[in-house]
Amino acid sequence: MAVSCVKFPEDTYKKVLDVPADFDWKTIEKKTLTLTQVSSVLDETGDTVASFLPPGSYDITIGKGSVLNVVQENSSQVFTKAPGAVKQRVFFPSKTKYATLMFEDLFPDKGDMDMNDIVFGLRIQFDLDAQARVLAIWFHLQPRGVGSSYKKIGIAANFTNYANTNPGITSLIYSDEKLSISNFFAVDYVSPYDYSPEKNTTISEVIPITGDYRASFSDTSELFINVRQIDPAISTTNFSVAVDLLTKNNFYSDFTLFDEPIPNKINIDVFTLIDVRSKEVHFKGQKATERFNRQYFVYTMPKTDFSTLDNWVWAIISEKSIRHPQEFVKIFNAYPNFKKWAEGGGQTNIDWYTPMIIDSLYTKRNFSYVN
Repeated sequence: MAVSCVKFPEDTYKKVLDVPADFDWKTIEKKTLTLTQVSSVLDETGDTVASFLPPGSYDITIGKGSVLNVVQENSSQVFTKAPGAVKQRVFFPSKTKYATLMFEDLFPDKGDMDMNDIVFGLRIQFDLDAQARVLAIWFHLQPRGVGSSYKKIGIAANFTNYANTNPGITSLIYSDEKLSISNFFAVDYVSPYDYSPEKNTTISEVIPITGDYRASFSDTSELFINVRQIDPAISTTNFSVAVDLLTKNNFYSDFTLFDEPIPNKINIDVFTLIDVRSKEVHFKGQKATERFNRQYFVYTMPKTDFSTLDNWVWAIISEKSIRHPQEFVKIFNAYPNFKKWAEGGGQTNIDWYTPMIIDSLYTKRNFSYVN
C-alpha cells in the first residue's frame, strides 16, 4: 500500500488555556420531547424548530440551555397535502436562523486560534412524511468569511454509524448552484446540479456540499475575505444542498447531529477540506472518512479525535449566529468568557459569546447576529 508523506510544521504553540482533558467542546445537546398529539415545537424566540410532528418521542438538537415550547396543532392539517408530500419538518437550529461554524485551517498545527479561516452559517432541515420517515435532508449554507491562505477549500457532510459501514441511504444530491464538487470528490453527475455521494466509500457516506467555498463570495481575487476591517466587505451567496434518501425507511429518530457513535443511529457531521482531499478538519470526536490521511494524527498522538494533547480543537460550533474574530485575534481574546467556558469544561458561561470585545470582531457585514 502506498502511503503519502505529510510534512508537519514546527509546533511553537505555548499553552494558554487549561482545558479539562475530558471536555467535549460541545455547545449543543439533545432534548427529548414526548408528544401525545400532533404538535409543533418553537424555540425561546418563537421560531419554528419542528412543525406538525405526530405523537411520539423525539430527540431535538438544540443549544445547551435553550428552551423549547410545544404547541399542539390541528392534526387534520397534516394530511391535507397529496400522498407522499412533506408533512413535517425539523430544523437545526430553527426555521429562519443559522448556527455558526468556525474552522482553523492549519491542522494538525494549532494555528493562530482566531477560528476564522472558514466561517459559515448552517441550517439543517429534515423533511418528513406523515409517519416521521425522512424524505430528504437539506444543508442550507450562509458563507461569511475566509481567513485562510489556501485557495482550495471544500465542505462536506459525513454520515456515519456505530458499525463503521456506509449507511447507503442516499440516492441523489441536488444543489441550487454549480458547486465544483469534482475539485475534491469523485461523484457521478446526473446534471451540473445533481450528483451522487462520493463514490467508493465503505466506512461512511460522504455528501459533498461544495468543492469551492471561495466561489460563494462575489470577489474571489481577495485572499482574506470578511475577516479584516481594512479590506472591502465582500458580498456572499447563500446556497443549499438537498440529500434525497434512497428507501425512505429511515425515521427522524434514526439520526443524530455532531454526536458520538451510538448503536442503530446515523450521525451527521459537517467538516471542511483544506487544499487536498486527504486533509479533513472535523469537530472533536467526529469520525474522519476513509480518504483522510491518518498520518496527520502522528502529530496529535496518542489522540485521534481531532483535539490536541492539551485539548484544543480546530472546529467550534455555536447554535447562535455570532460574529467571528478578526484575523490574528484569538477567539478567547475577542470573547472574554470563552476562556471561562473552556477551562470550566463547558459547565459555566455557556453563552460565552457575550460579552464581546467589538473591536476584536469583524463588523463590516451582518448576518443577523445575536451579538
